Amino acid sequence: MSSPDKAISYSDYMSLALYTPQLGYYQKEREKIGRNGDFYTSSAASEVFGAVWADVFYRVFQEQQLPFAVCEIGAGDGRFAKSVLNEWKAKGYPPLEYIAVESSPSHTRKIKDRFYEGPVTHFDSIDAMRAVRSSFQGILFANELLDAMPVDVVKKEVHGMAEIMVSIDNKGNLMELEKPLQNTELLMWIDEHIGDLSIGQTIEIPLAMTNWLTALYGWVEDGAVIFVDYGYTRQEWRMPQLLNGSLRGYYRHQQINDPLKFPGEMDLTSHIHWDCVKAMGEKAGFRAACFQGQSSFLLENGLLELLQDSSSLDPFSPVHKKNRAIRSLIMEDSISSYFQVLIQKKDGCR
Repeated sequence: MSSPDKAISYSDYMSLALYTPQLGYYQKEREKIGRNGDFYTSSAASEVFGAVWADVFYRVFQEQQLPFAVCEIGAGDGRFAKSVLNEWKAKGYPPLEYIAVESSPSHTRKIKDRFYEGPVTHFDSIDAMRAVRSSFQGILFANELLDAMPVDVVKKEVHGMAEIMVSIDNKGNLMELEKPLQNTELLMWIDEHIGDLSIGQTIEIPLAMTNWLTALYGWVEDGAVIFVDYGYTRQEWRMPQLLNGSLRGYYRHQQINDPLKFPGEMDLTSHIHWDCVKAMGEKAGFRAACFQGQSSFLLENGLLELLQDSSSLDPFSPVHKKNRAIRSLIMEDSISSYFQVLIQKKDGCR
């Protein structure tokens, strides 16, 4: 396919590669998280991550006088939900409604296996949940969700703005193709959220995320929206090391810089635009009550209090394993060092 007219946008390519039923990466029957998968998450590292968040959730409920309801979007295999609910029960907090939104068939089965006796309600999408619940009151939580949403890719050339498209060469290999940027939505997004780019700079534009956030914030009648993810502020996007953008893949715990390699077989991700997320929330009446690195957030919210003394000499004892997990979340260059936490609260909450 050599004709440029047959090229598709990067967002269309990512949608196909990640979300095509049975063929897309997130829809396939394969291990994705952990040692036998392609990447790790903070919730997969240890149950202490969810234990910290259980206490954070409780404080938010109390401060905002909210119904005790958590909706986790992109709930994965249910590990985070399990650790939150275990800590919630151990602390004797009031009954909690926990809703897991997850589209992956394999992850959905794991969620149902973990909670075959309850107390988690599952939906395969926010749209499915909206169909039975016209509005939401409580806490919306998403860990490593926004970075997996499809993005368009643009580049500023000397002659003007170009869009990086995906096509196929004469040998049937996927290839990138530059075309003059004509999508007015992309141009408007750049003007609003980024401003002028440097000559030669490539950057990802998250229209899908922006539209999704608009609908999400509009659905929350009262409560807090919490995102844990990796990304950059508007100013940080101008750093020299980001001139080539951030879109890449993860395959068997290896970073793959070519996003066209292993289509459907590897995770695709890009860093999110934090200022855009904040701006979308503010438009809908959500103020940013907290924005900080995950390491400092966990420390400030009691992670070290979970450390336990032990007389056991067995390095593989449960206590030693838990203590190592706690330290692994806050050590320099740990997974937490790459993540940020954004808590947005609805203005006018009780």
